[in-house]
Amino acid sequence: MGRGRVEMKRIENKINRQVTFSKRRAGLLKKAHEISILCDAEVSLIVFSHKGKLFEYSSESCMEKVLERYERYSYAEKQLKAPDSHVNAQTNWSM
Repeated sequence: MGRGRVEMKRIENKINRQVTFSKRRAGLLKKAHEISILCDAEVSLIVFSHKGKLFEYSSESCMEKVLERYERYSYAEKQLKAPDSHVNAQTNWSM
């Protein structure tokens, strides 16, 4: 028999919230690892706790390389979406 749905709202009890965070974080890291193996995908995951503690997972390469790749990709995507934005900025300054 399956479990019922969990109501998506903040857990008010601090201890229960921390236990849930720890369990779900572990499950999330496990899922990230599984999808990287099963699908031969490069996966990175960054989680900060409510106290600001960092938890990270990165398959195959280090997190810094993945973040650099993400930044390059994001920059390229922005350039593709607005290729003429620099031209408009240059012509509007003299008005």
